[in-house]
Amino acid sequence: MRPFELTAPATLDAALATPGTFLAGGTTLVDLMKLNVLTPQHVLDINELPLRGIDTSDGLRIGALERMADIAAHPGVYPAISRALLLSASQQLRNMASIGGNLLQRTRCTYFRDVATPCNKREPGSGCPALTGANRMHALLGTSDHCVATHASDVAVALVALDAEITLRSEDGERVVALADFYRLPGNTPHTARRGSTTRRRTWR
Repeated sequence: MRPFELTAPATLDAALATPGTFLAGGTTLVDLMKLNVLTPQHVLDINELPLRGIDTSDGLRIGALERMADIAAHPGVYPAISRALLLSASQQLRNMASIGGNLLQRTRCTYFRDVATPCNKREPGSGCPALTGANRMHALLGTSDHCVATHASDVAVALVALDAEITLRSEDGERVVALADFYRLPGNTPHTARRGSTTRRRTWR
């Protein structure tokens, strides 16, 4: 892991205005940093920001920093969401991982996580060894000549099936997007797995 600066913004506006990589539970980010897949110079710990809460008074609203284990155990959470969360990783990881981080996590494709191999998601234009290599656990549908990796989130599938929406906030303001429209197929640009992911930095609410 390479040296980096760690700070904790006091407000959401400060977090959005500060260049860097967000850290919530860290269950994906820290792994990728150890592998040198991600090498941020500045990491922003956002755990004290007001992005928590589970509200069941009118449908279901979940804050981005809520831990997966707490959501799964909440009596007002839909069974499809609870079951998908309980299928995700180990209890120890669910205790740490945030729901926002789970939906934003990077693929677990072996080639993406091995910096000694090419990967169009990690380094655009370098190639995709999974197309002809070890790809038994990769996608059959929605792929392209540039990428066949799958998204790692179990609960994302349940949320898309339930027509979930997410609130995104950037320095330009807030907008609500259907989760199904937030994700994108690899096409010619598999490194941009989410809409808007190459423009202004965004956070969840």
